[in-house]
Amino acid sequence: MIRDLDMVMLFASDVDRAVAWYTDVLGLTLRARHGDFAVFETGGAPLALHGGADPAAAASRSDAATPVLRVDDYPAAKASLQAKGCVFTFENTTPGAVFGSFNDSEGNALQIIQRLGA
Repeated sequence: MIRDLDMVMLFASDVDRAVAWYTDVLGLTLRARHGDFAVFETGGAPLALHGGADPAAAASRSDAATPVLRVDDYPAAKASLQAKGCVFTFENTTPGAVFGSFNDSEGNALQIIQRLGA
């Protein structure tokens, strides 16, 4: 039946803007681009963007599934993202991790996480 996670796909109303944001802000490598579909390397399951999202629905996308991207140094990653215009909307620290949420250029929620003690 299900073998593994193939990819995480997010929707975008402006794929060109989103591709620029994911490469310039997150520093991800674009693996492939076919029209309004783009796939990025993440070191695990790829992250994909698919066009056709309604720009007026961006607010509802922030409540959708949230890709969580692992970082080695949370404070440094957060500072870098803030310097590129990201606004963190949530942060928390648990015994096992520190993490925070922000949105991409299309209103999709993202989160970075640093695992602690591992």
